Amino acid sequence: MSGTLDSLVTALGSDVLRAVLLPEPSLAVGGVRIHEPGAAQASARGEILLAVGAHETAAVAALLRTLRGTSAALAVKCRVEDDTEVLGAAAEHGCAVLVLDDGIDWLQAAALIQGTIAEHAEPSEAGEDRTGDLFALADLAATAVGGPVTVEDPRGWLLAYSSDQRGGDAVRTETLMNRRAPADFGRALAARGIPQEVARSDTPVPVRGVGEGAADRLAVGLRAGSFGLGTMWAVADRPDAQQTAAFAQVAQRVAVQLMRRRTEDYRSHRVEMEQLAVLLHGSPAVTGSSDAVELPPGAHWVASLALAPHDPAERAVARSRLEQALALTQRGPELTVHAGQLSNLWYLVLTVARPREPSAELVHSWLRDLLGGMGRDRVPVYAGVGSAADGQGDLPRSRKEAERALAVARLAPEPGEPLAFDDCWARAALIRVLEPAVVADLESVTPLRRLQEQDTAHGTDYVPTLHAWLKHQGNVRAAAEQLHVHTNTLRYRLTKIEEAAGIDLADADVRLVLALQLKALRE
Repeated sequence: MSGTLDSLVTALGSDVLRAVLLPEPSLAVGGVRIHEPGAAQASARGEILLAVGAHETAAVAALLRTLRGTSAALAVKCRVEDDTEVLGAAAEHGCAVLVLDDGIDWLQAAALIQGTIAEHAEPSEAGEDRTGDLFALADLAATAVGGPVTVEDPRGWLLAYSSDQRGGDAVRTETLMNRRAPADFGRALAARGIPQEVARSDTPVPVRGVGEGAADRLAVGLRAGSFGLGTMWAVADRPDAQQTAAFAQVAQRVAVQLMRRRTEDYRSHRVEMEQLAVLLHGSPAVTGSSDAVELPPGAHWVASLALAPHDPAERAVARSRLEQALALTQRGPELTVHAGQLSNLWYLVLTVARPREPSAELVHSWLRDLLGGMGRDRVPVYAGVGSAADGQGDLPRSRKEAERALAVARLAPEPGEPLAFDDCWARAALIRVLEPAVVADLESVTPLRRLQEQDTAHGTDYVPTLHAWLKHQGNVRAAAEQLHVHTNTLRYRLTKIEEAAGIDLADADVRLVLALQLKALRE
């Protein structure tokens, strides 16, 4: 049987969908539909209706009165919690009112809700209809456009294809054989700017005369809002307007199916907080629970993520964008991602099934795809990545490394590329040593304060002199060049520093502590 309204709201969480009114919490739900303003549409009692276009509370109230309880719930994006007209109409007609987070795209919301409903369906229920299957949709698109169809992910890997092979060409044959579009065909497309054109266009794009052995094609981008999910191709010789429109309509259904698949995959690997804590800390004592998720065999990397914005509204949008990216970013056949949230940080455990030399780059490449480029569309998130864990029991070490790399990454004013611990371990160690509490304690146990007072009272340059000498590891000539003084002048100052502070600069421990304190105070 299908899930209920109450279980749906609980499963998605208040960050995605918040219930304002649930007249019948146990009412079964079996689907989701996007409301089209001005169109006559029949509603089913078990449907969640997404109120696209209802921006004001008056429009929401009018829609509730029009529905007259035929839908299970109405999902809106405007503030309706205190509106008596909306709540009265909902109560009168027995329709639940749900508020969707502003940062979530309507199509993404449809996929999230449908995916959650599917999780609660019995196997017989879920398997009765193949209209949502990618291969069935490819057949439907082929019939609509009059030529064989392939569905590919953003990197050209084959996801599905139509069963009728008539009318194909050498490019299609090679794509089916190798499970990926030919490299030379991809280069020819890139040289003409066709991938960018397809990504920008809201309608199918004709592709003609690209490479030897390539027939004319029709290409349409598969998207969730601005998020690219792949491309659907048809080998078609100048289809008419009706065929092109029908091809585009099927493409919308393919995009929703891809969103649903990725959402279900993400949700199946979304780890509960208690499970994640046990996994990453290596001890049930952290939560009092011994229940930990079992990872597939392979090499594991831990990544730690932190939202960049401080403003609560901007953080909510960033969190929704991160959730969307986690749900929709393509996983390869060799990569499994488990995700969860502890306190204010997100943790990802990335597993490469068959580890080899470039596995670390595969992990970092996926994280870069997750967060996007460096432009406006980049998800505003800092990320740190630990080194590979030697088995599941080694994950706590990788987690610590990821957290320390994240601490270094967060020193930047804006989020950059995911930062690997192996690339910043020295800086990470210094951050830990030079915590404010440690630096404050150093001030009470080192004589540096006396040198600062001497400089202030008498105009000497003892502190910058000591800093330059320590920075150049006792190289008098290099330090003197930095300070623009003679080497004899520098030696004289060092003697006066030892006298004024009562220290012996020949002592390695003294030099180490002073160097750390000066680094904290002057950088």
